[in-house]
Amino acid sequence: MSISLSSLGHRTILIVEDDASLCDLWRSSLEDMGYRVLSAGSAPDALDISRQEDVSFDLAVLDLGLPPHPHEATEGLELLRQLVLARPGLKALVLTGQDEPSVALRAIGLGAFDFLNKPVSSQRLREALSRAVLFLEAEKQLSADGQARMTLTASIAEGVKEFGEAAQERLVRSVLAQSGYNVAQAARKLGLSREHLYYFMKKFGIERAPL
Repeated sequence: MSISLSSLGHRTILIVEDDASLCDLWRSSLEDMGYRVLSAGSAPDALDISRQEDVSFDLAVLDLGLPPHPHEATEGLELLRQLVLARPGLKALVLTGQDEPSVALRAIGLGAFDFLNKPVSSQRLREALSRAVLFLEAEKQLSADGQARMTLTASIAEGVKEFGEAAQERLVRSVLAQSGYNVAQAARKLGLSREHLYYFMKKFGIERAPL
């Protein structure tokens, strides 16, 4: 399924980023693509936007390092949890530091659609959002085909689950490769026990070393 400007024209995206200049850069880039863009510099501001009855958005880009603790992910992860809980169909992309794979794994577990390691180029952000829009368009088609609400909900949930697992696999493979397939080292980076990492390796069919 290709993404046209007309399919983006009704898409509103919430950007949560405390760096005003970076937020402005992304806003300009995404508005050029046809998105409507809302922005917030903190978790409380983002939640205020989300609670407005006349505001609707189905995409979000969240920097997990938000004030008052911009060098930690606690604030961003809690915001992600609340947004996904309030808007179950939301496709949220989270931005993490390159040395924080364990945070990305936690974000996926909380319902993030995908994760991007910082720094993030406008091109990579556009590509990730295009993947999210593909899912939104597929869900829209399910509704248009007249599926019952319960069936539609189940289909959507399964689709998000599958992509979440794909993001998990990508992260695990990446960290293992960076660690030279040293399981103990990779497990520390991911914030997992070695036994838990072995579970993921078995689940995704990952060998101890590349063939």
